[in-house]
Amino acid sequence: MHIGYKTDRPSKIVIFAVDQGILQVTNYKTPNPLAYLFRKCALGVETAQIVDLIIPEFSLLRSLSAFGGDGEGAQRLNPFKRITEKPVVFWSGIIDADATAREVVYDVPDFFDGTLKIMAVGVSNETAASTERDALIRGPFVITPSAPVLTAPGDEFEAGVTVANNVEGSGADAEIELRVETSAQLSILGASTQKLRIAEGREQSAKLRFHVNDTLGSGEIKFVASRNGIETRRRATLSVRPPVPYATDVRSGNFKKGNADVPITREIYSEFAKREAAVAAVPLGLAHGLYAFLKDFPHGCSEQLTSGAFCRLLLSDEADFGLSRAEANTQIEKTFGILRRRQNDQGAFGYWAPETDEKISFNSVYVMDFLSAAKTVGFAPPADMFASGLRYLQKMVAREPPTLAEARTIAYGIYVLTREGVVTTNYVLNLQDYLDQHQTDIWQNDVTGVYLAGALKLLHKDKEAEDLIAAFKIAEGSGREYDDFCQPLGANAQYIAILARAFPERLKKISGGEFEQVLKPIGRGEFNTLSAAYAVSALKSYSHMIAQKLPQLSIAEIHRDKREVGLTSGAKLLQRTAFSKEAIAIRFKSAGTLSGPGAFFQVVEAGYDRHAPAQPVTAGLEVQRELLDKNDKPVTRTKLGEPIHVRLHARTVRDQPVTNVAIVDLLPGGFEVVGSSLQPGVSTISGVDYVDVREDRAVFYGTVSGSALEINYQIKSTNRGEFTVPPIFAEAMYERNIKGRGVGGKISVTE
Repeated sequence: MHIGYKTDRPSKIVIFAVDQGILQVTNYKTPNPLAYLFRKCALGVETAQIVDLIIPEFSLLRSLSAFGGDGEGAQRLNPFKRITEKPVVFWSGIIDADATAREVVYDVPDFFDGTLKIMAVGVSNETAASTERDALIRGPFVITPSAPVLTAPGDEFEAGVTVANNVEGSGADAEIELRVETSAQLSILGASTQKLRIAEGREQSAKLRFHVNDTLGSGEIKFVASRNGIETRRRATLSVRPPVPYATDVRSGNFKKGNADVPITREIYSEFAKREAAVAAVPLGLAHGLYAFLKDFPHGCSEQLTSGAFCRLLLSDEADFGLSRAEANTQIEKTFGILRRRQNDQGAFGYWAPETDEKISFNSVYVMDFLSAAKTVGFAPPADMFASGLRYLQKMVAREPPTLAEARTIAYGIYVLTREGVVTTNYVLNLQDYLDQHQTDIWQNDVTGVYLAGALKLLHKDKEAEDLIAAFKIAEGSGREYDDFCQPLGANAQYIAILARAFPERLKKISGGEFEQVLKPIGRGEFNTLSAAYAVSALKSYSHMIAQKLPQLSIAEIHRDKREVGLTSGAKLLQRTAFSKEAIAIRFKSAGTLSGPGAFFQVVEAGYDRHAPAQPVTAGLEVQRELLDKNDKPVTRTKLGEPIHVRLHARTVRDQPVTNVAIVDLLPGGFEVVGSSLQPGVSTISGVDYVDVREDRAVFYGTVSGSALEINYQIKSTNRGEFTVPPIFAEAMYERNIKGRGVGGKISVTE
């Protein structure tokens, strides 16, 4: 497209063209410079920000901060994104103009048919002005396809396509050939070519049916309309994603001689799959799987984001993990940005958004622990955010706690403040008085006492600190009070980390047997994001203390024919390797007998399972989904565009409510959420704290009790066909063995 321009005097002008459809959505009008400069203005205040111009990614980070997405996790969003066409826009930049006729050229994309509004704004020494023109862009044929935005392997759907004939002189009975081509994700059911009779200036629709193959990714349907050598192409894209959520399995253990075999049983898609094995002569090797678990965690409250960044921070100087400082800096900076937007004006950090209620906030203490650690090793957080957080902690630790759990949080806060040079003697004394009166004979053997011992040691109250730290004993959990933020692994790991910082001589006396007690929950898979981050700190501290001559270790994979294929071997601190999908087991071997707890191994399998589960799971949680018609009757068959009522029920089968539960409801292919029925963000649904609505799913975060939690919203179909209904899934984010899963099914969409 050639756009000519000239002016009646020397000027500077800008020419820009935009799809009329975009302008209608945004209600954009051609600028009028004189009207703007000489407008009447009332007294008032206008605010604006230019961070988007200084830091281009700011808008993206702000949009993702609501649910904590950091833009890199394939699991937080649907990773099988459709390849969509870019908006049709043109910008000339500032150019010189005068009475000489000139032109700029814009190559309009071949997929575009419609109206472009061409606008120009000019300014000279004497005046300013603007003008606009409409340009109708159309090829010989206008193709308008209608395909679903997402599907699952095994689905079948009908896509409609409308072809308009704009070929001049083609007559009233022109024969147009419509040809269809697909990518590997799709197969055409029926003929791939149709003959259409379309009169000049008229249009006609055709229907085609497709099968979704067992190949994930961005599916593509190409439509080609042609007549006598003249043709127009148009494509429609859709996401082909599995009907199950992304899942990460981490299996850990140790062996002292010979070898250890770990069976491989999951069948997962190759796309976004991670199959890795690691072996180490020191416990730090177990941090590899914990890092993978945190990196791929599918949710993003402030604690979970902080835990992922904390782990990256702790491992940034460990060469064997292959994590560069630059990559760590990128993730940590992104985390700083999201946390900053979740901090309120008092300095407290909310879980999903700034919170207004004043309380004893574990989340705020944990974030400040991370920010303090980051500052210490050279990743400085924003100064104002850090200072505000410290002020909040000082205010918080002055309160009297009503429970041991909140006393533990205050002790944690005192420890963090003391590390930052705050004199916390009075806070320690006041908390000890409360604990002696209300939690006698309990708190000394709780991590509460460990935090206070660490603070006292930093305050140079050595005798009191030694007496207090001596009272804590590593244990698997019997006789102690635990909650979401204090689990056996996390408590024992914090003890090890504080010994390393404040009581190094005591750390040297920790035996291999005692440290094995710390590691047992990792081997059983009993860890969450918080305890995993704490565990990485403990593993690093203990491993550096016991590092000695390294033994010869190796990793091999076993195939179905019993063949053993070596993957890696050597005498290194950590050996890690990927293994193939042909492996049925991973074998870890030592060249000789190992001392102490032996060598530590880990197998990580992460990805999308090939087969949707056929049976429900009730492991502490029971979750169900109902698809109902307008009469509240179960529906397996619906009409195109007709709303369906989705009713979710979740309850715990335990005596106590389960907090911090994530309920993931994947949508069937060919369906979308009715926008007005479900609002994302901080929730107004009773029992639900936060709602995250995405293109392919709705995620609910809340508390599930013995009485059923009910969630209602609507979806509607966009295409006819047979679609897989994925099973609904719920999991306690801090007790991963507590989970529930419903069953999937099929739904048909007809006329």
